[in-house]
Amino acid sequence: MLLQYLRVWAILRAVVLDPHVSDRFTWKWSPDGKYNVSLTYRAFFEGSTALLGAKELGKTKAPPKVKFFMWLVLHRRIWTANRRLRHGLQDSDDCNLCSQASETCDHLFVGCVTTRQLWYRLLLPLGLQDLTPLTEESLGIWWLRQRERLSADSRPPFDTLLLLITWTIWKERNNRVFNRITSNLAAIAQEVIREAQCWCEAGYSSLAHLISLWSQNQVVL
Repeated sequence: MLLQYLRVWAILRAVVLDPHVSDRFTWKWSPDGKYNVSLTYRAFFEGSTALLGAKELGKTKAPPKVKFFMWLVLHRRIWTANRRLRHGLQDSDDCNLCSQASETCDHLFVGCVTTRQLWYRLLLPLGLQDLTPLTEESLGIWWLRQRERLSADSRPPFDTLLLLITWTIWKERNNRVFNRITSNLAAIAQEVIREAQCWCEAGYSSLAHLISLWSQNQVVL
């Protein structure tokens, strides 16, 4: 408090007040110096950066726990092997799905060869195999770039599908780490379908059409 007082004193020591002029209040967060609610609210976020994909995530229809999980993924705050290694919690950061690279968020959900094969398997029956990730890049960038290739009506189901597959990959990864149980690619794809059916029963009906297409292409899956 003393430091703040001295700082204010240093600022005002050279100010000479004119007793014939009335005090005037100005609001520095608005151009005209007048108080404005919306501009004041924006001032709370001065200097902050927008999270890529946050707006799209907010509109995506998915279970709340999965949306929160995806929010952590976009922030790169989930406990991947790479993050655990940086905190001294384990000795290796090898990917638990492919064992070919460091297990980061972007690698696990976009760059891993096992993940790419899973994406292709699930997107092929939907006619969306061209959206399969081909290079390791930011999950948020890949998501937004691929959804721009779809029509406006196709984007909401794709957003829900993205969260569904990402959530299933994370569960498979944890099953391998903590339970020492490894599922093959076909079993993981079937788990995605089972999870989608549960979501549909919970009211996320946008997946119903996708489940129908998957059911008609069991040979592919």
